[in-house]
Amino acid sequence: MEAAVVSASGGAMGSLLRKLSELLTAEYKLLKEAKGQIMFLKAELESMYVFMKKISDSEEPDDQDKCWAKEVRELSYDIEDSISEFMLRVERDSSKPHGFKGFITRSTKLLTTMNTRHEIAKEFEGLKIRVKEASERRTRYKIDDTVPKQNNTTIDPRLLALHAETTSLVGVKGPRDQLIQLMDGEGVPAHQLKVLSIVGFGGLGKTTLANEIYHKLEEKFQSPAFVSVSQKPNIRKILRSILSQAGFVAPKDTNIEMWEESELIIALKNFLLDKRYLIVIDDIWDASAWDIIRCALPENTNGSRVITTTRIEAVARACCSNHIECVYKMKALSDQDSRSLFLKRIFGSEDMCPSYLNEVSSEILKKCGGLPLAIITTSSLLANQPNKLKKERWEYVRKSLGSNFEVSPSLEGMRQILNLSYINLPHYLKTCMLYLGIYPEDYTIDKNDLTRQWVAEGFICKERGIDPKDIAESYFNELINRSMILPVDTDYNGEVISCRVHDMMLDLILHKSREENFITIIDDMQDMTGHQNKIRRISLNLDDATNDTADTAARSVQLSQIRTLARFGTSSQLLSFKLFKHLRVLGIEISGWSNPSLDFTGIRHLFQLRFLKIVAEGCHVVLPSKIGDLQQLETFDIRTGIAPRITKLPSDIFNLSRLLHLAIPGYVILPDRIGNMKSLRTLGQFDLGNSLDSIKGLRELTNLTNLEISCGYEYKKSGDETAARCWQVVHAFENLCNLRHLHICSNNVFFRSCFDVWRSVPAYFFHLQSFHAKWLSWFSRVPKWISQLHSIYDLYLTVQEVLEDDVGILSQLPSLIHLVLHIHRAPEAKIIIPGGSGLFPVLKHFRVACGRISYLTFEAETMPQLERLELCFNAKGWDRYGAVPAGIEHLPGLKEISVVMGGRGAKESNQRAAESALRDTADMHPRHPVANIKVSKGFEWFSDEPEEEEEEEGNGGSSSSST
Repeated sequence: MEAAVVSASGGAMGSLLRKLSELLTAEYKLLKEAKGQIMFLKAELESMYVFMKKISDSEEPDDQDKCWAKEVRELSYDIEDSISEFMLRVERDSSKPHGFKGFITRSTKLLTTMNTRHEIAKEFEGLKIRVKEASERRTRYKIDDTVPKQNNTTIDPRLLALHAETTSLVGVKGPRDQLIQLMDGEGVPAHQLKVLSIVGFGGLGKTTLANEIYHKLEEKFQSPAFVSVSQKPNIRKILRSILSQAGFVAPKDTNIEMWEESELIIALKNFLLDKRYLIVIDDIWDASAWDIIRCALPENTNGSRVITTTRIEAVARACCSNHIECVYKMKALSDQDSRSLFLKRIFGSEDMCPSYLNEVSSEILKKCGGLPLAIITTSSLLANQPNKLKKERWEYVRKSLGSNFEVSPSLEGMRQILNLSYINLPHYLKTCMLYLGIYPEDYTIDKNDLTRQWVAEGFICKERGIDPKDIAESYFNELINRSMILPVDTDYNGEVISCRVHDMMLDLILHKSREENFITIIDDMQDMTGHQNKIRRISLNLDDATNDTADTAARSVQLSQIRTLARFGTSSQLLSFKLFKHLRVLGIEISGWSNPSLDFTGIRHLFQLRFLKIVAEGCHVVLPSKIGDLQQLETFDIRTGIAPRITKLPSDIFNLSRLLHLAIPGYVILPDRIGNMKSLRTLGQFDLGNSLDSIKGLRELTNLTNLEISCGYEYKKSGDETAARCWQVVHAFENLCNLRHLHICSNNVFFRSCFDVWRSVPAYFFHLQSFHAKWLSWFSRVPKWISQLHSIYDLYLTVQEVLEDDVGILSQLPSLIHLVLHIHRAPEAKIIIPGGSGLFPVLKHFRVACGRISYLTFEAETMPQLERLELCFNAKGWDRYGAVPAGIEHLPGLKEISVVMGGRGAKESNQRAAESALRDTADMHPRHPVANIKVSKGFEWFSDEPEEEEEEEGNGGSSSSST
């Protein structure tokens, strides 16, 4: 894998070396003097880069090494900024018009170009001097010399978990008993060897839980053993420890310390062959270590058990031979258990805490986020204070757990255990991990936004033939897999689509970001005044900034070198974008409905910009009239809420040849010639109010994978013109052979008729994975061509009615995981969900909205994988025809029944009766699924009379909110 272009430890060195190589090509026509300087710079910087990697690999580099590495890192950013600016000027000059007009333009620029080349040569001479000074300083202070580092032995925090008193543990008994039951449960016969793996974030208590199980069961086994593997495992030592604990006695006159790995494996395997053994292998970091240890554990028939713990889910699955049912994911402590553990450690009892400490203790526990390690470390800090009842001490600890907790040495043990996970990351993941510090505490981070920003910043290692997007997503998944970030939302295909960072890990990230001058966090604009280091990436969290404070701060510090500007909070104050000369990533998120006008016209000067996202609900966003010069831009994402808050888009947006992702609100009309934007992969929302030329231009966007179409404009066109537009959209689909996700939110009768005439699905729909047809009465019935969508896993249909054949069509879809079916008319006959082999084979989530759910019947052996059933109906007529769908007990994998009852116009007795019947159904189900029942009184979900629904054909606006 090629080295990352930009990294936290190496700065812009990777990108810089690549650009220096490019400058030596004929394209840039440099003066001979400048070429010689570039060759010198390249050779010298390559040597420096190698040494910086060595420093980064060192767990504890000395202060002299770190100081020199910081100097070179900052130098790399400055040089790369200068070169990028020059290359951009050349690129813009090369795009000047040709022909006679171009000749005149180029002739008048000739003198300026020669002057520019002399300026560049002079600038390279200055850069050469700076590099030579840094190189000489390395020689002068003998930084290359290997200096023996003092070996500061520290106590492994996991030892505390191994020797904790059982009476002091909180929240362990339930998981312990659950895992003991799992060890002897289904899947593997009781007499066979079974491996159970515990996986989770560092500090969640994996070792504590494994230790509890071990002590609870060890007397039932002939040969118990508990060993820790760690990041750099000594396999021979681990095998010797298992042998010793299991009761092995080496032959007389044999020194087991001298045995080779293979000898130890054979000895352990032979010794355990006829034993019932219990082995706990704690803290495995790599599947290869497990593979070796596994060779020494015989597959006997004595009911032996092995427990492993790891932070990495892939390792956990490897330990269990991909038997996912044997992988136990650790959860954070509940609020009650967190409080109990915290207060018992400080006072010996929960009841001893004074009431005046309740609020501050709750705030401390929120920071700890259910992480046992954090709770224990923090409570120990307070328990050891002589004045632990003073509220001031508690306030001090609360603040220490914020962005400055590194100033408290007593919290070093907590950082040490979290730091283990960070140190174990490869270089490219460390950089991506530190970038998460851009986001505020407790923020839900969208995967698409994050990975696109990684690409825009240049963090992604380039591999020939692989899309950077796919590499970035693999980095994201690896961080999830390593438990470095916590998943929040998953899509219906099981992919994590958003995450968050644990507060304690965020503090570690910010601590390291300050060390590397990677990210600067500003909560008050006055904090920018007199800032010492050059700011490379900045996150502004502002709620009350004014024009005066912002302008003063902007004048006091240099901003041109900033590469990422992230802006959060309620303040609508914006800094002048002209100041950010080298900005790559711009993310503005203003919360609250303050309704100001936000001026973004200055972004037209950001020639390096690659990622732009503006979230300003309730604000009026003013964009520049032209942005065609932003040729690096890949993501353009504007979100302003429901009402149209953008006057118009830049007229030359179609000139952005590298734009991959375009997201705009409904109602916003695109300029003509969108067919020029051939690089686009995602487009939404594309409104039917766009010009006919724009609609025809969809045909040219052959790289589109995601398309969202809306009909949110105030439509005043004739019927013929409307039909023509709809047909053009459908015809455009014929060219979109890469389309995977198509979402249509429109109640237009002409649009629907275009789909109704299909007898078979067009070939270009064969690979569709997600299809949404939202809004009132989209289809009369389930279209027959749906049966040919063999790759579809997410399907959302709104239909007038459902008959037996319609359900049969849906049941045959082999990849369908998520199905939403909104049935507009109240059914007049039973809707049978058929059972049998091969029907709904992988469906996990089924949502049905229907006027009369009593007409719904599930046959035996139907939906074998279904985990969540959602029912949406109106309780108004429950006393006449209300009943729970029949056959819910036939859903063998059901975990949750989620119900939303429309309560408008319904008697309270009907609501109570419906809720009681649904809860009884959940209780009687063999798996006792969770029942989540909600009453929504804001509107009627569905009318009970079919005739009433026909009149609403053209006015479905309110109905969409019910979906």
